[in-house]
Amino acid sequence: MSVEPASEAAWTRHLEVGRAAWPSLVWDAASYRAWLIEACDGDLASRLATLDPAETVLCWAAGHGDAEAHRLVELHYMQQVAPALRRFGPDPAFVDEVAQRVRMKLLVAPAGELAPIARYALGGGLGGLVRVAAIREALTLRRLDKPVEPAEALEDLVGEQDPELRALKERYAHEFQRAFTAAVAELAPRDRHILRLNLSAKASIDDIARIHRTHRATAARWLTAAREQLAEGTRRHLQAGLQIEPDELQSLLRLIRTEAPRMLESIPPDRDP
Repeated sequence: MSVEPASEAAWTRHLEVGRAAWPSLVWDAASYRAWLIEACDGDLASRLATLDPAETVLCWAAGHGDAEAHRLVELHYMQQVAPALRRFGPDPAFVDEVAQRVRMKLLVAPAGELAPIARYALGGGLGGLVRVAAIREALTLRRLDKPVEPAEALEDLVGEQDPELRALKERYAHEFQRAFTAAVAELAPRDRHILRLNLSAKASIDDIARIHRTHRATAARWLTAAREQLAEGTRRHLQAGLQIEPDELQSLLRLIRTEAPRMLESIPPDRDP
């Protein structure tokens, strides 16, 4: 299918405005046109005048995972997260956590699919979309912002499968929570964010790489290092605060290595150091 001949001038103008808006963005007009016709159910001629060429092109390119489009979304639209959250207070860690969640909502897609931002290419205003998404994520985080009892957090962590670890949970729940919280406080902000993306938002290594605009191998290395640092820090604080038998220490180390990162859920994001 194609644009009706009478609309060719409007289509040419649409392309000109889109290219002028983002001169650094390289994109194929034929692929964009085919996608847009399909998205408009074949009625592009009548829909063309209602579209914002700059935002339509950017959403399409970002939806396909284009790195430059992601950079432009970050530069021109993600900066609106902080102003949208003024009523929630000035905490930079909270704003950053919300921004990470908005990125996940808009820019990360299941394998073989377009990212959700592409759905907004046909109108609605990308700036408004980012602000609304930020407020919704902030409200969600505020609802989740409640203390979790240490025993309750470790209950979810250990479950019923391992009697030995369950016994350790019952004996050292409060000590474990204190050690874990201290270890989280020692993590760099990027490491906390990566762990939250992976554990809370279920982001894959590929997703983390796209969000941080880095190579997949680098993202994998960051995630592994963050997990190891969290485990080592928890072990160190536990060992300093407890007098326990060597075999129990080894079991605690196994618990930390395999399960401890999930306890990030028990620490509210805006209380991160």
